[in-house]
Amino acid sequence: MTNIAISSGHGKYVPGAVDILDEHKEAVRVVDKVAEFLKSSGTGVKTFEDTTSKTQNENLNTIVNWHNKQSRDLDVSVHFNCYEHTSKPMGTECLYVTQADLADDVAEAMAKSGGFIDRGPKKRTDLYFLNNTSKPAILLEVCFVDSTADVDLYNKNFDSLCGAIAQSISGQDVAPIPPQPPERVPVSQRPTLRQGDEGSDVLDMQRMIPNFSGEFDGDFGPTTLDNVMRYQRTRGLGTDGICGPETWQALYDHKLPVPPPPRPPSALTAEQEAAITRIANESKIADYNWKDRGVAPTGYTQGMALSFGQSYLRLQGEHPAAVEMAKARTSSDKDVLNLWRAQFDALHMSNERAGDDVLRHLYAFMLGSGMRESSGQYCCGRDQSASNVTSDTCEAGAFQTSYNASNASKPEFDDLMDEYLDGRSIGYIDAWSEGVSCSAADWQNYGSGRGAEFQRLCKEQPAFSAETHALTLRNLCNHYGPVIRFEVELRADAEQMFQAVQDYMDSVA
Repeated sequence: MTNIAISSGHGKYVPGAVDILDEHKEAVRVVDKVAEFLKSSGTGVKTFEDTTSKTQNENLNTIVNWHNKQSRDLDVSVHFNCYEHTSKPMGTECLYVTQADLADDVAEAMAKSGGFIDRGPKKRTDLYFLNNTSKPAILLEVCFVDSTADVDLYNKNFDSLCGAIAQSISGQDVAPIPPQPPERVPVSQRPTLRQGDEGSDVLDMQRMIPNFSGEFDGDFGPTTLDNVMRYQRTRGLGTDGICGPETWQALYDHKLPVPPPPRPPSALTAEQEAAITRIANESKIADYNWKDRGVAPTGYTQGMALSFGQSYLRLQGEHPAAVEMAKARTSSDKDVLNLWRAQFDALHMSNERAGDDVLRHLYAFMLGSGMRESSGQYCCGRDQSASNVTSDTCEAGAFQTSYNASNASKPEFDDLMDEYLDGRSIGYIDAWSEGVSCSAADWQNYGSGRGAEFQRLCKEQPAFSAETHALTLRNLCNHYGPVIRFEVELRADAEQMFQAVQDYMDSVA
């Protein structure tokens, strides 16, 4: 019996290409489905995802070391290609050093089953995986994550594509896998599902959601809520976490992801996002045990790094809100840089001159502030023990800011809010949400009008919550109890991470 070791390229903390699709997440999805097909044919299969490595070199070594420890006949690594965002079809290919015939067969199988352009087998002698695995090896480039044509074909033909991969690498006929889930129940008979529900309809919904992360258990808990909201967000649906008629219909129709809108000028590119995420995950502060809060969620550290990168870009463009954040220390006791002057000075963080240093020092403080306020939970709802439930006084997001703080930073606060409402700024929610589970109570907003919109934006666009927190710290820092009680941890290694982000941004400017 043939034994195959198959792994997903890159890793949980070492992202690959990200555009319409996330390379690593889709590679995991393909590996799992291909393994399912292989098992149906009686082929021995072992799978691997790197969930621990923090650097590219560590990631490559971890994957290759895992493969070389397996008893197998063939090593397979699953990747996706990336070039530039386009609507044109780009195609599929298979890379090899010694397995030219197999790579040709696999590339042809992927092309036919997925409807892709066949780019054929490609000999590559510069890839660590192909050079260092001790058994015959191939590396799949399934399709291009930045081609809308490829992505549409990939989503439409996912099961047949994975079956073709399994059959071509094993040489065995694979049994068809029944569609998941059965769609015999008319949409009109599906109930509206919310967190707390359970049963067969929840189980069907879980199975219908593409790339569902978690167990198919029929329990609509926090993990299922996160999956529903991700699905709604990527399909252009109302993002409320409730599976009603519109969401059910989209699931039945196998609705394809909505292509992301063009990035606004102040947004980071996909390449910058990936690099900054890597900087955050490799930083010392990522593993720091915050007092009474523990280690920050992965999403919080990388989300803050991305938010700083965006604010830094804004400052270079003299954006009014960023200029306000980065102004020199004032003499006001409502300016956190003045109230905490002694603590900043003790760490050699001078804030006497407006500019980059001030912005970086402010974000270092904010990293500790968010851990104190919410333990780094971007979707944190209001303090349920407090009575502030009006739209303007209800706190929301990682920093527990309320809309009435806007009065101290006009017009920058409201202008910034309008940018996010209009789609001229993005909030990097996918990065912020990693390792965070949200409850239905967290997503609840209170009141109506501008205040309710502020609450929603803080949670759905976390970078917005960071930037409005920065404005509030500079002009109304007594808005936050932990700030005036000196409970926030201000750390040099937090500032060092933001310095690394700034250095990177300068290097690619």
